[in-house]
Amino acid sequence: MQLPTGQLDTLRTDAAALLDACTAAGIPAEDSETGLAVLAQAFDQLFEVLARAESDLQSGGNAGASDVTELGEYALQLIENLAARVGQTGDDSLRQRLAMLTVNLALWIARHDGVIDTLEPVVDALALFANTTSDTHALADLHDIIGTIVEAVSPVISQDLEKINPGRPWRVLLLNQSIVATRSHNTELMEQAFARLTKNLPEDAARFFTEGMQQMDALDYPQHVREVMARYHRQWNVDRSLH
Repeated sequence: MQLPTGQLDTLRTDAAALLDACTAAGIPAEDSETGLAVLAQAFDQLFEVLARAESDLQSGGNAGASDVTELGEYALQLIENLAARVGQTGDDSLRQRLAMLTVNLALWIARHDGVIDTLEPVVDALALFANTTSDTHALADLHDIIGTIVEAVSPVISQDLEKINPGRPWRVLLLNQSIVATRSHNTELMEQAFARLTKNLPEDAARFFTEGMQQMDALDYPQHVREVMARYHRQWNVDRSLH
């Protein structure tokens, strides 16, 4: 399975392909201020600006993190508009390409020291990749992609001050990273993801590792994976119940 790379050329290609698909499906080009023709023009202008910012950063110029953050936020808004158009096509096969566009943008922001302020569409896109592969090597790569994005999430989000909503994107992102790491069968990645999970979501840890142990038998995980999961399960369930 092809995974996102964060390359600007891929962003251009995927946006163009999705816009073409919308046109082919008969989505009106001029139905509003955010019509398809206007949206296509906005993407063209966006990629020109992103290319200049990237070049400036590579040459040690003045484009800074705040510029990248602002550009990234604007780009995510354009992708939201495009997602609405893609939804009107009724073509579910375009969801993977839309996910590719979204995660590639998030990676571009992260790798150019920007901050991700709009997290939900990125988390949804990452979940789609996770749910459409069982290849352990691809899952290991996806774990690293998630890690790069986690580091770029806005502090306002990552401080996670309001824990009332269990579906909040930050929580889902960290839980999914631990699931992806487990499914990769890579114990080093499991240790990394579990450390992040227990630090940021200690209130979810006991249940996560309990459910993880249930999955060990249900899905016949290899022994080395079981051992890591069992150790964390003991730490967050058995050991703590003794105090």
